[in-house]
Amino acid sequence: MKPSLVLIDPDKLFFRQHPSRQAHIRNAIGDEQHGEFMSLGDHDRNRRRIIAWKVPANCKIRGFANRILTIPFLALADETIADEDHILLPMINEVMVGAAKRLGIAPGRVT
Repeated sequence: MKPSLVLIDPDKLFFRQHPSRQAHIRNAIGDEQHGEFMSLGDHDRNRRRIIAWKVPANCKIRGFANRILTIPFLALADETIADEDHILLPMINEVMVGAAKRLGIAPGRVT
């Protein structure tokens, strides 16, 4: 019997290990979300980060409650971003409010 390759979702694993956390930042893996990163303009691949957000259970948008959304993010060349909710949640809120405005819908609040 050949061994099977089991892929573990790093974000699901993180939130399972840290149930009180709502957000997490990590390096992008391989070509993960390559198209989305390319839409952010020319950049050094080493700056690619993924911000994972565990959408709250009380989210009013159908189908989003309890999901993990991943947001491509480019770090500045010398920037270190603390992997802490009080740092990441305002960043996520800014991204979501900007997206809502571009789509012409009333933004909610992440935090």
